[in-house]
Amino acid sequence: MNNFVREMDDLGGERAQYDIDSDYRRYLKETDWYVIREQETGESIPDEIKQNRSTARAAVQSPFNVIL
Repeated sequence: MNNFVREMDDLGGERAQYDIDSDYRRYLKETDWYVIREQETGESIPDEIKQNRSTARAAVQSPFNVIL
């Protein structure tokens, strides 16, 4: 998860919470297929993915109704 979400920008400054939340939402979007696969086939989601998705959901602070 640390490689996916950047809290500092390329110049060393802090990124806006909206941008950090966008990283977390992008991670969730890109791993949604694991959830669908589990529902359709019963094949379990890897534990690391489950933990990272839980972390991402808990970390998002900006409202969901913003356009990504």
